[in-house]
This record gives sequence, C-alpha cells and structure tokens, in this order.
Amino acid sequence: MNDIVFTLEFDDDYANSSANEYLKKGWTLLHVGQKLIDILDNGQVYYNTVYVVGANQQQYDEYQTELENDPFNSFLK
Repeated sequence: MNDIVFTLEFDDDYANSSANEYLKKGWTLLHVGQKLIDILDNGQVYYNTVYVVGANQQQYDEYQTELENDPFNSFLK
C-alpha cells in the first residue's frame, strides 16, 4: 500500500457504484465506513456509507487524463 499517491472518497447515493468502477480499474479499497449526512428535526441521524479508494501513480495519471478529456470538467482547461 506504500504506492498509493492519491485517494478519492465517495459518500453520496451512488458511492457503491462509483467505488466499484474504480476497483474495476485496479484501484485499492482503503476504507469503508459511515459518514453523518444530516440530523433530522426529530433527532434521527442520516448516514451514508463512505468508500475510500486509492491509486498508484499510473492509475492517478490515467485519472488525470480522463478528467482533462471530460467535457463536463471545463474548469480544468
């Protein structure tokens, strides 16, 4: 695990699917847990499952290339 150079955290309603996509690309699952999202008016708490995945340098470089080529990430250009 010493080769991890970058991490991503997913905690929304699509977190499981997002994490699985990166795991298919060879990223490493580093952590699964819970994250407090909201405390409702009645005092109940709302949690989402959180997934943290890590990339080595090659995977991170590929990730950056994908972001640069994604038209929805125009802020990077």
